[in-house]
Amino acid sequence: MYFDTNKFDLTSQEIKRLQVWMNHNSNSKILSMEGFTDEVGSISYNDTLSLKRVAYIYNQVHNKLAVRADFKSNGFGELQQISDNKSENRRVTIYYLSEFQIELEEFIINDFKVQKSLDSLSIKAVDRLNIHPKLALNEIVQKVPEGTLFTLEDIQFHFDSAVLMLNAKEELNKWFVVLNNNPNLKIIVQGHICCIPKDDILLSSKRAKAVMDYLVSKGVEKERIKYIGYGANRPIYRIPEKNGYEALMNRRVEIVIQEK
Repeated sequence: MYFDTNKFDLTSQEIKRLQVWMNHNSNSKILSMEGFTDEVGSISYNDTLSLKRVAYIYNQVHNKLAVRADFKSNGFGELQQISDNKSENRRVTIYYLSEFQIELEEFIINDFKVQKSLDSLSIKAVDRLNIHPKLALNEIVQKVPEGTLFTLEDIQFHFDSAVLMLNAKEELNKWFVVLNNNPNLKIIVQGHICCIPKDDILLSSKRAKAVMDYLVSKGVEKERIKYIGYGANRPIYRIPEKNGYEALMNRRVEIVIQEK
């Protein structure tokens, strides 16, 4: 939504736009709002103005649309200029889940938060490090730095589901031993899918969570494991794959060392 100079209430035209959006999203859920200004005025003035704009929009939608319990509002003032046109910088951005997405709310919010943790790491695959190939997994984990990525072999699921197959549990038992032997170790499980260009049901997130849940069921503290799904956004081989091997390589689970 856009605002006039130095104003924190909407014009009649923008109020109509907001009402149309609300009518089209009556079953959506609002997650957060961010307010912005142009560079006219002092920094402190613009910081306050951006928050007033958010408060105004919130009051318009409150009790009319669902709002997430941990709703957050932020005022960024003039810090994030997206256009040379000042009118495009005087805005409030609403982040929300559509009616379809609400069913997947847990995974969408989780993936957003975990990605922020990953952004702070320098990710590097373990096979690109100078590690002796005959070392046991526990020894490798102790030697590598934070941000090291392991691609797990034989982590398979029942067709089109997040149910782990028996061989997958045997592979994960190795990581349970590593986590048990290194009580300060924290990891992030990354899930990927193959074959289709879009993960509409967040199957990759559900599978990554299934890996986390299995390790937790073995006795690992939940606080030491995070999960995230990337869908088909990071394939090793181009989708659609040429053969079963390429599909298998794309349909993978990875573990990133977050903290040691």
